Amino acid sequence: MKNLYRLLIFGFVLVISFSCSRKKEIEGDPKVYAEANGYLQKSLDLREEISGFEKQLKESEIDYSDLKEELKTWDKDIIEVPGFEHSHDDEHQRDYHVHNPMKPFKDTEHLDYQKVMHAEIAQLHEKFKLMTLPKVMEEN
Repeated sequence: MKNLYRLLIFGFVLVISFSCSRKKEIEGDPKVYAEANGYLQKSLDLREEISGFEKQLKESEIDYSDLKEELKTWDKDIIEVPGFEHSHDDEHQRDYHVHNPMKPFKDTEHLDYQKVMHAEIAQLHEKFKLMTLPKVMEEN
């Protein structure tokens, strides 16, 4: 009888551990997720460049606190795309990467979200770029 209980417990533990360790399938169109990830990667490239602009502004002692607040909001809102989670040893070796939890979106919602986030970071990038132009820097 003891052996039967041990066998049942072992079987239960085995089933639970197997079901928890299985890779969850991503629902939706992989092509849509790939496109969403393309927007994310372009956004992260722009965000990386903004880090360089920030360094220039700090060195020039130019106040960019309003832009910094907008950037903080963007940083809090950016998310990864399912199936394309970053790895610290992947091909995109960036200083900046995302650690925010994903949202329970459908594939097309992820794409739309990444498009909006890309448009926002592109606007911020342009504002930072303008602030670092020599003429603007000389005036400040």
